Amino acid sequence: MFPFAVMILLSGKTYAQKMYSIWNIPTPMQWGNYLFGLHVTMEYIGNSIIVSGGILIITVFVATIAAYAFSRLNFRGKKISFTLIISLLMVPGILTLIPLFLVVRNLGLLNTYWGLILPQVATSLPIAIYLLKTFFDSVPADLFAAARVDGAGHFKTIWHILLPLCMPVFSTLAVINVLASWNNYIWVLLCVKDATLRTIPVGLAFLQTEDYLKYKPGLTMAAYLVASIPMVIVFFIALKPFMKGMTQGAVKF
Repeated sequence: MFPFAVMILLSGKTYAQKMYSIWNIPTPMQWGNYLFGLHVTMEYIGNSIIVSGGILIITVFVATIAAYAFSRLNFRGKKISFTLIISLLMVPGILTLIPLFLVVRNLGLLNTYWGLILPQVATSLPIAIYLLKTFFDSVPADLFAAARVDGAGHFKTIWHILLPLCMPVFSTLAVINVLASWNNYIWVLLCVKDATLRTIPVGLAFLQTEDYLKYKPGLTMAAYLVASIPMVIVFFIALKPFMKGMTQGAVKF
């Protein structure tokens, strides 16, 4: 919390106030700094919302179907397929950076939202499938038997039985995936050249290079503070379901 406190103190100061003392409460408060921060980060925040939201929706959709298949269906190669998927959790993400870039380039997805979304979906699916599959295994088999007796197919079973039960797990996946995609710097820097597609981390990094902000740390810190607000809101909204989902998706020994 110490760096965050420093950011808050500096965000409301001019350069002269900062040179006088970093630790004093800014008097008078420079409210214009926050308007500037909102102005320069609004486009980046919008891009981050599109990318993070797309990653979350696709990840949850694909992971739910895959986890249901691994949990409730019997098919050839089921165990080895699940083992191979889980083994991807042990592969450092940096090792797949160049292969992913080559795939995205060959597909013509550089400088597009899909180029930002799909590779991050691929890297987030293993943990999502693992958490959901573990939770589905803990659901009583009688619920699925009752659904079959009532004539419900697989998709109706997922929609009417599993989805209402696994909202805490979805909250866990939302926090994990949104936080990871929101803070992703390397992939966005590698994949995007168009300034209009930059997300928050890359946008703020380029903001530091602007000469007119060299002696205006309050404006820069205000932009950082504004950029952090969406994640703070998301975390506090999903805090209780997140903790509940972590325990429900845990492995029982």
